[in-house]
Amino acid sequence: MKGRKRILTTLITLTLTLLISRIRIGFRPLSFAYEVVVIFVIWFSLVEMSVKHFRKYSLSDVFFYTHLSLITLGGAFIGLSLPEIGPFMTPLYVPVALMSLLFNSEIALTSGLLLSAIAMYRWHMDVMLTLPFFLTAFIASRTLSRADRRLDVLKSSVLTSLVLFGTHLFMKLGMKIEYTDYDLVAAVLNPIFSGILVLGILPYVEYTSRLYSNLGLIEFGNLNHPLLKMLAMKSPGTYYHSVIVANLAEAAAEKIGANPILARIGAYYHDIGKMKRPHFFTENIRDGKNPHEEITPSLSHLILNEHVKYGVELARKYRLPLLVEFIIPQHHGTRSQKYFYYKAKQKFEDIAEEEFRYPGPKPQFKEAAIIMLADSVEAASRSLKNPSVSQIKECVEDVISSIFFERQLDESGITLSELEKISDAFLQVLVNIFSSRIEYPEEGKKQKVVRINDQNSR
Repeated sequence: MKGRKRILTTLITLTLTLLISRIRIGFRPLSFAYEVVVIFVIWFSLVEMSVKHFRKYSLSDVFFYTHLSLITLGGAFIGLSLPEIGPFMTPLYVPVALMSLLFNSEIALTSGLLLSAIAMYRWHMDVMLTLPFFLTAFIASRTLSRADRRLDVLKSSVLTSLVLFGTHLFMKLGMKIEYTDYDLVAAVLNPIFSGILVLGILPYVEYTSRLYSNLGLIEFGNLNHPLLKMLAMKSPGTYYHSVIVANLAEAAAEKIGANPILARIGAYYHDIGKMKRPHFFTENIRDGKNPHEEITPSLSHLILNEHVKYGVELARKYRLPLLVEFIIPQHHGTRSQKYFYYKAKQKFEDIAEEEFRYPGPKPQFKEAAIIMLADSVEAASRSLKNPSVSQIKECVEDVISSIFFERQLDESGITLSELEKISDAFLQVLVNIFSSRIEYPEEGKKQKVVRINDQNSR
């Protein structure tokens, strides 16, 4: 989204949020204009700074619009906290928790501070509410960014409840602020009810935006998902390849502090487009006949590119997470299909390598880069027969170095030190895969219960 349009959209949304948050209280134009300016300054001095450090945010306008929608939702919750129920029933935990689950803790915290300021304006600038509002935003943002179980949301809400209970007692007994027993009960129950509300709202936000938290991503790891079942039936070689890539990617993501759940789920679906013409891909060839030998290199190039486009189509049709859709083209980047390029060059010496490249883009975030590396390493390792650890290590290092020097990782945020950790993670996984199984001594031949018909075994 262009800068001017984004600023205007933000201004309109923040103004609307302030209006919604002031339901059933007095409205003074001059005071309201001042509040708009303050909130606008907080957004661009705090929230925008946190957004710039979240690489995935720039991949699609969906992140921006979802973010603003959650801010507006927070304003609506603040506005529904009517004077009759008091400030301690303000469900500030809900929008902050949702942003922490869907984005990261920094965006959630700065957005929570902005919503806290709006809530304070709602309650006539009662500065004594600063502490409970800010603590709610802080705890919700810090405890949920890596949550991968619904129980984590419950733990976070209970922790917030206990902290607010202690804060309320401190304000009442230590600071001698007059709060009623009702306020104490509200401070304790509000986060717990808010946590339940988060679990109820989250699936709708995820399905609508296709931005998934770890809780939602895990559901796509169910191997009974229709796409994965289709992949296993139509392209069994690709399915097995994807499972190995998932193991590699998850181990590497854990090593460098990336999201291992996103890496695993992205790896499961990165090659789903191969279901269209499975026998044109090496891992699915069973009879030894390579169909690419019977067609031109240019047509082979088109078929390989088509599996990327078809994969994206399937991702949209089945509403896979948006980041998984991005991984499908990014895991190939703009690499050239060297085999078909050299094959074409034998007939046409002046043909350009650019004509045999994947359309890209290059990986734009770490998990996509990890899957690119894991995909290539798994493919290269398939040619190794009973290799030693040193041979596996050399294979991994060669593949990673090749991709690095092709400058495919320039836009992913991966550093050299992280590449070393990724290489170590790949080596550990592959060594375990190639480890020979223990051979047990034969106990003598046993009578067979059944025999397979010879005709069926051919």
